Amino acid sequence: MLDFLQDTTIDVNTVLARMVLSLLLGFLIGAERQYRGRDAGLRTFTLICMGSTGAMLISIWIPQIYPDFLNGDPGRIAAQVLTGIGFLGAGAIVRGKGSVQGLTTAACIWQTAVVGLSVGAGLYSEAIVAMLLTLFVLVSVERFESRLMLGGQNRILVVKCQTTEPDFALLQNSIQESGVKVTSYTYSIDFREGISVITFKVIVSRTQRQEVLCEHLRAVGSIISINLMS
Repeated sequence: MLDFLQDTTIDVNTVLARMVLSLLLGFLIGAERQYRGRDAGLRTFTLICMGSTGAMLISIWIPQIYPDFLNGDPGRIAAQVLTGIGFLGAGAIVRGKGSVQGLTTAACIWQTAVVGLSVGAGLYSEAIVAMLLTLFVLVSVERFESRLMLGGQNRILVVKCQTTEPDFALLQNSIQESGVKVTSYTYSIDFREGISVITFKVIVSRTQRQEVLCEHLRAVGSIISINLMS
């Protein structure tokens, strides 16, 4: 009954079945991203998966309807999909205030394109396995990262001090004693105003209480303001 699913000849039934499966797999990945409030969510990932499937179907279909087309290559359009999807992934990456966000979403976009191409090529089991493993990485591996403290949020901590000679070592130790990990920092000094601004790139765990961080920094003295940004 479902022998057409394994048929290498592209017809209406094959196109319909593969596009529907592609819609479902892209929908599942997009639902996870939508649940986490990402800008690229349900519709984006569904369309990416379906579009990749459509490109793969066309890539296979062209040599079939044009038998005299000697240079027909079913993999040519698929290769261009993987190249072109990089531009969409780059659009999901945002860099600002010393932090980079959207790398996971960009990787998901690329992976979803691969899932779509697999469906279009008729590799159903491979597509389903790829989709399940993608969800496993997004859900389960994140919990493992959190336990290693690698899954904390990358934040920017800006500390303004009423001095042109801040004690960087003391500030860094105070921050880390509060449970926040410092990865790097930059600073600027305004000699006219007699102040300095230190910008720390930090990793803050999801259970971190900001009050604890403020108390440790307040004990340092000469601090005018503290600003923890995402």
